Amino acid sequence: MARGTTGTLDSRGPAVDWERINVWTNTLYTVIHTVNSAKKRGFPNQENLHVHALDTKQWIVPECSYASTLLVHKGGKNKITFRRDPNKYFDSIANQLVSMLIQDLVVILDQMMADSIAEHGETAGALPQSRIQKLQTHLDQKYLWAAHGCYELVAVRNVMTHNSGRWNQKSIRIIKDFVTPVPVVGEKLVVGVPMLFYYRKAMRTFLNETAV
Repeated sequence: MARGTTGTLDSRGPAVDWERINVWTNTLYTVIHTVNSAKKRGFPNQENLHVHALDTKQWIVPECSYASTLLVHKGGKNKITFRRDPNKYFDSIANQLVSMLIQDLVVILDQMMADSIAEHGETAGALPQSRIQKLQTHLDQKYLWAAHGCYELVAVRNVMTHNSGRWNQKSIRIIKDFVTPVPVVGEKLVVGVPMLFYYRKAMRTFLNETAV
């Protein structure tokens, strides 16, 4: 039961609300553009980091909408500086950016799946893979690849978040039925930026094709 991906209505009912994934996508594009531009220029003017940090106070105003207990403990007087040159540590920075974006994408996927399951009048387990399994019952088999992509996304997030970037048995179990060869326990996980686009495509297709 495919739906449009623009948030518009079609003859079969309301489309999936893609605003959450659209915001994530715009963030992804901004990160790619900004970081790559800085990398090509060798991350110049690193001494301006402190000024840039102060400028961020105007990005979101007020800085906090509730009476946070932390607001009475203002930042120290030390100047914010790069302790590690981003030119020398770019690989680790890139890996961390991918990890953060993947973690955020899984949260969005989980929320949207929960909404979809509720619209179906059904329930599922607490884990994201349980929600995928539930919605998969509404999926045309020609789109099974999208469900597999969502399982991969969850497994990869678990490896990054819970096992220091190395495959463990729990994460392998999520993908073992369709990934060949299967990763080995203890094997280091490497995920490049292009995979973010593949995961997003799988997620959009899966949610679209399992919508009410």
